[in-house]
Amino acid sequence: MTPNEAAAIFAVFEKADDYEALMWRVDMKPDVPEIKLFAKCNDVFFWATADAEEITAADLPLLRSCLADLEKADAPYYLDWLFAARKRKLRPQKPCYKNMETDVAALFDACCTEAERADAEKRDAAWWVAFAHKIKDERTVPGV
Repeated sequence: MTPNEAAAIFAVFEKADDYEALMWRVDMKPDVPEIKLFAKCNDVFFWATADAEEITAADLPLLRSCLADLEKADAPYYLDWLFAARKRKLRPQKPCYKNMETDVAALFDACCTEAERADAEKRDAAWWVAFAHKIKDERTVPGV
């Protein structure tokens, strides 16, 4: 991503007045620095996750569309979440809806069906079970 492309993304988040939702990485390569930007979405889709969705220059139209829709609902502070939801085609988990206005919730609901969300939750649960078994197996000492 070029510095100008990064600045365009920064400008969208600035318009949303949402400065804490953006994370970045810079790799200072000899010729041109590599800039990567991410929208934070910790615990939005799955519990116990430090999560972020990469924002590329190609995502700028999607990001702007998210902001436009959220501005109509007077809720630009959901920019990071809605961008990640639309890019992933996945609704947030149910607890994220707790204090959402109906029109904002509808924007998230449009990202996928309830069945698709349920499938994602099943995959997540299966991952955690497999992870727990792996840790248990690593801690088990043979012959003890």
